Amino acid sequence: MRWIVMIVDDHPLVGEAFELSIRAAYPHMDVGRVTSAADAETYARANAARIALVMLDLMLPDATGFSALLQLQQILPGKPIAIVSARADAHSIAMARTFGVAAYLSKSAPVSELVNAVGDILRGEAPFSEPAEEAPAEASFRDQLASLSATQLRVLVAMADGRLNKQIAAEMDITEGTVKQHVSAIFRKLAVNNRTQAILAIRPYLNDLVRD
Repeated sequence: MRWIVMIVDDHPLVGEAFELSIRAAYPHMDVGRVTSAADAETYARANAARIALVMLDLMLPDATGFSALLQLQQILPGKPIAIVSARADAHSIAMARTFGVAAYLSKSAPVSELVNAVGDILRGEAPFSEPAEEAPAEASFRDQLASLSATQLRVLVAMADGRLNKQIAAEMDITEGTVKQHVSAIFRKLAVNNRTQAILAIRPYLNDLVRD
């Protein structure tokens, strides 16, 4: 079985250069490239068994903050996901670390450095040069998010975007009653009492990044 390095990046030149470089450096592996969060979800579901690593740009046209990362973590549990971003501020890196990314790489780095990082991650080498402690509250909330099903996570993200149950049901092609069941489960798993509390809990992780 040939393993896949999956690239998620909506910038054609950056994504193509990265893809060609990885193919040249790792000829024994396949490379899959998509340009949106929705396509990433579809590709990940279809190729989950073969995906060895995801290189993810958080600044996607159909994603908000860390929503794409959270979705892919649900679909590919245990698979390393590295962020490749134009943003390299300490807060973004700390947030990504809290959510268990395999590495946080800067797009300003030479392509050769990014390609070498692929091998480092696949070998399990430490991606962060300095150890960092997770904030207990953030680590606890990450565990709560991990307890949500993929559908519940999608409902939660839609809620945070301001969609009503009826709208969520139409977009996901499920009944409004099913949405209400998912909402109740979300409240229970996140230890909140209502919609407002759930949205306030998740919003910092979705709105933390803005598109450049």
